Amino acid sequence: MTNDNDARRRVRQRVQPLTHKFPIGGRVIQKFGAQMSMDLFRVTGHLPDGGSGLQYRIKRDRDGQERVAGESTLARAAQDDQFL
Repeated sequence: MTNDNDARRRVRQRVQPLTHKFPIGGRVIQKFGAQMSMDLFRVTGHLPDGGSGLQYRIKRDRDGQERVAGESTLARAAQDDQFL
């Protein structure tokens, strides 16, 4: 017979930690519904899962505005994107 602590330990070992999709310093665009924002952002920090997925601190290239965005609202910017 196993105790509950052993069972919890085995479950914990099988769960893989979430990893961020976008690296710090990477360029992303933020998606808004069906449209895509034409502003480029740079990832400045990784934040933990806030209950709705991994989050990022991002900074807009154009004017330096900073915000927090969920991973599901971001897309990798193409290398040749030169939005200003």
